[in-house]
Amino acid sequence: MGRTVTPASGSTAAHAWAPPLATLRLVGDGRSVAMLSPDASVQWWCAPEFDDQPLCWRLLDADGGTARFPDLEYVDADAAPAAASATTVLRDAAGLIDVRDGIVTRGQGLALVRLLRRRPGAAGPNRRVVEHHLTVGGFDAPRVAWAVEGEQATGMLESPGQHRALLVRGGQQQACGVRLISRLQVSDDAWTALVIAVDASADADAVDLLDELSGMDAAERERLEDVRLPASHPERARDALAVIGACTSRATGAVVAAPTTSLPEAAGYDRQFDYRYTWLRDASLSTAVAALLGKGEDARRYLAFVHRGWGDEDLLTQPMRTVRGGPVPDERDIDGVAGWAGSRPIRVGNGASGQRQYDSLGLFAEAVSVYVQVGGELDDRTWALVRRLADQVSDDDPGQVKDSNGIWEMRTAKPLVDGDIGRWLLLDRALWIARGWRPWTSRRHWKHARDTIRHRILAAIDEEGLLPQEYGQDPATPDASALMAVAFGMFGSDDPRAGRLVDGLIARLGSGPYLYRYPPGGDDGFSGVEGAFLPMSFLAVTALAQLGRVEQAEQRLDRLCAALPRLLSEEVDPQTGQLLGNTPLVWSHAELARAVYVVDAAKRRARWGPAGSWAWRLQRYLRLRHDMRNNDRPDRD
Repeated sequence: MGRTVTPASGSTAAHAWAPPLATLRLVGDGRSVAMLSPDASVQWWCAPEFDDQPLCWRLLDADGGTARFPDLEYVDADAAPAAASATTVLRDAAGLIDVRDGIVTRGQGLALVRLLRRRPGAAGPNRRVVEHHLTVGGFDAPRVAWAVEGEQATGMLESPGQHRALLVRGGQQQACGVRLISRLQVSDDAWTALVIAVDASADADAVDLLDELSGMDAAERERLEDVRLPASHPERARDALAVIGACTSRATGAVVAAPTTSLPEAAGYDRQFDYRYTWLRDASLSTAVAALLGKGEDARRYLAFVHRGWGDEDLLTQPMRTVRGGPVPDERDIDGVAGWAGSRPIRVGNGASGQRQYDSLGLFAEAVSVYVQVGGELDDRTWALVRRLADQVSDDDPGQVKDSNGIWEMRTAKPLVDGDIGRWLLLDRALWIARGWRPWTSRRHWKHARDTIRHRILAAIDEEGLLPQEYGQDPATPDASALMAVAFGMFGSDDPRAGRLVDGLIARLGSGPYLYRYPPGGDDGFSGVEGAFLPMSFLAVTALAQLGRVEQAEQRLDRLCAALPRLLSEEVDPQTGQLLGNTPLVWSHAELARAVYVVDAAKRRARWGPAGSWAWRLQRYLRLRHDMRNNDRPDRD
């Protein structure tokens, strides 16, 4: 967290510019994603990597870089939140036009491909010019100036320490200041291609490009064919895997928290951050979700990145890395960008690098335990890391509260209860893994430390049944992160304190089916009133299902899925339904996927009883173990 500031100043027009986040779609190639609005305008695109300089950034400013068809009207678009390619139906005076968008890799660079074809009309052959407008740069770098030669245009995006060569092919090109206008002859008898390449040479052969995009779509469908979907909201679980996959670096296995920066948690204020990096939290959540849904190879890749990205770094004090496994840049502000709904500052880099986040360690150990539960191999490298973390926490005086920045990444470390929950979860899962997979491990000191921390947490429950945000708080602030204690089994199955804690948090922080992470409008170092937090809204579903309150959990899950679009952000305004914060947020999709899986398992347990539930889990374990060992491919750098 940081200093409190007043709302960002600016014109009324700047404040009014807030493109709806719920309508966005992603296309990606495993290195970068382009985010499209319903009319096929490219609203956000960093290339060639997720955290590189934004080329198109109209999400944050009406005058931001973009690629769009200004004279075409929206008619329809496919509903998939993330895919290798996306199809949009647009209209001009001559009729309907299909637009197919995708990103293709070209050597060390890549290209955004835009294919157009008219739909046949009753009046016979149809051929007419369509204009495409492209402006690039301007976000912490000069706008790109274009040099035109026939049907191609070239430009250079120059920023400190980085130079990107741009090449545009297809149609007749005309430079109008910093705007490149491409005039495309679009007919109903063949596809027409426009290619925007970054650090690459790319042909505009529409036939070959169409085949390439179709092949990418087929490969993505095949990747998701063998997924083990739960009976509850299976389409949501599939969407979660698609979004997480789109936000994953194909080269390294790193999962970015979100492919965007500076979309605000409170419109018009200062709650915006750069999420284009990979957190240990998100690598862990992605591992667990992939394992639960039968994608063992994906889970193994996410675990491999933890080793590759962090290496010998201390995970306790380095909770995040770049997608290449390097240190995250220092946080700084970008001038000259209006901001979504006038929300400033615009930030790149992230100040959470170097923070102490015990909850991430707990989620990592939880992910490893889920992975081996469904048949994954516990390799020596992963076990050595779990053991080292457990030793580190158990040797660091478990009888004392440790200051940490916590799951909310507070800028000032505090004696957070959430930190203790993370320490407990790490030790509890390390003990569980050791009992089943490394029984000769000495673990008495882990058990002592775990029980000491658990006793302190439970002793902090107040007369209302709530845990405070931090020890010694008066008055106590309720915090939704306490749901982890219930969702991950800190309480015994018949302990009434678990139910009181969940009910108390919903009563104090709930708004419809949503949950705030802590009471909105309080002093947390930032200004403005943020929205309800989607990951915690889904974690409440998981906690209720774990308590055996299946009907209540299912009702909340149904309401959330009915109210929310397929592409999830970080937060939502409970009154208007407007999405807030960086979009899409991997954490939101991961908690949704976990919730639908846990609800499905709880329904089976309620229907079949403990013995039937155990038999189902055993059968599932054997099937997934077989799949992992027979179908997975070794991880490749």
